[in-house]
Amino acid sequence: MRQRSLGVFGFFNGAHAAKGAVSAIAAALIAGSMLAAPAQAAPRAIVVWVDAQYKDAATALFANGYKNRTITVIARDMSTIALDLQKIDPNRAPDIVLVDGEQVGELANNELITPIEISSATSRALSSVAISTFKVGPSLFGTPIQRQNMALVTNAELIPTAPTTFNKLSNMALKLVAGDRADIGFALAQGIDGNAYSTYPLFAGLGGFAFGTTATGSYNPARIGINNKKFVKNQAQIDTWNTSGLIDSNLTEEQARIAFTSGRAPFWLTGPEDIVNLKTVTFRYRITQVPSIVKGVSAAPFMKSIGFAVTSFAQTHKVLPAAKDIVANQITSTKAQTAFYELSPYVGLPANSAAAAATPDRVLLAFGSAALGSTPYPNLPEWGQVSLALGGAWRDSTRGVTAVKAATAFAAARAQAVTALTPVPVPAPTVAPTIP
Repeated sequence: MRQRSLGVFGFFNGAHAAKGAVSAIAAALIAGSMLAAPAQAAPRAIVVWVDAQYKDAATALFANGYKNRTITVIARDMSTIALDLQKIDPNRAPDIVLVDGEQVGELANNELITPIEISSATSRALSSVAISTFKVGPSLFGTPIQRQNMALVTNAELIPTAPTTFNKLSNMALKLVAGDRADIGFALAQGIDGNAYSTYPLFAGLGGFAFGTTATGSYNPARIGINNKKFVKNQAQIDTWNTSGLIDSNLTEEQARIAFTSGRAPFWLTGPEDIVNLKTVTFRYRITQVPSIVKGVSAAPFMKSIGFAVTSFAQTHKVLPAAKDIVANQITSTKAQTAFYELSPYVGLPANSAAAAATPDRVLLAFGSAALGSTPYPNLPEWGQVSLALGGAWRDSTRGVTAVKAATAFAAARAQAVTALTPVPVPAPTVAPTIP
């Protein structure tokens, strides 16, 4: 929509017949004074920072500005946003930023973004899990605009009937490999350092969790779920998967992708970024959640997101109420989220449920359906160390003949995470004795 420019127009009637030269001159001076009055300055633009790949989507989203204010979108490298905002001249700082949900904790802890509130109607309109990716403690620090998660992709020609349990999945997969109809039974890539994100559905399905939660529902970094009692009870299943060859941490992303898309793997655990590759296959496939591993425990994935947050500099720039209204209300509507989604390179559904349901990409919708019971991807800075330890445990316990027992790997991982997150005590300064 083209934005209309609002101006002030003055209309002046011709003077009545002057009774003398003095009144004519006075009228001219008054008229001249009114014409020369300076125009009112336009209100300060609201500045939004986004990564370069999202500039087109954000520009479309904010094309109509906010009331009588322009919204200026600036492309920046957002990977170091927390450090950049700590160093920046406040006059050059943004009012709103587009960030990954996992960056929210660091930004909030450094008071670089400010809490917002959303209405109950907005809360109902958005994915509740996606909202949680912007929650730190009892406060909400932004709103999501797109979300994504991993899902199980099944070759429907190799597996005509979907397995109802992971044990049945395992038996089907291994039978196909034994019969030389598949090279890889379960295509799950981990990488050199392991991958806590890709393995999380299996971890959750065995009773594991990243962090416990507080009374307000946010993550509690003091409660690490790597080796909790429920998981310990079920973790021997990992040894079985390793011994059978069902899961192999030596498998790369490319090997997993090629195995499935060439028809040589019946199952593939992947994310929506691979939709572009799925659309090239010549066989039918299904997209679902990983089936139950332990009865009564959901093998649900993490949910990631991107969204907008209001910076603490909006207060300095005197646009805080406007910035909060934009993030809490303007960008959360079905229309706004659809506008952003249509130009966004992020492969994920709109966080707004109505906008998500209306997307024409049925494959992406199927990935979204696999998010049932998902948990928010941790936005705490502590997740870096916990993720490293958790991914390492999966790598070490599923690397074939050189693997260590799951009990050993995950106990060590928990100890590693706890040690990494334990503050190092600062020794008291020594005071030199006074010499009399």
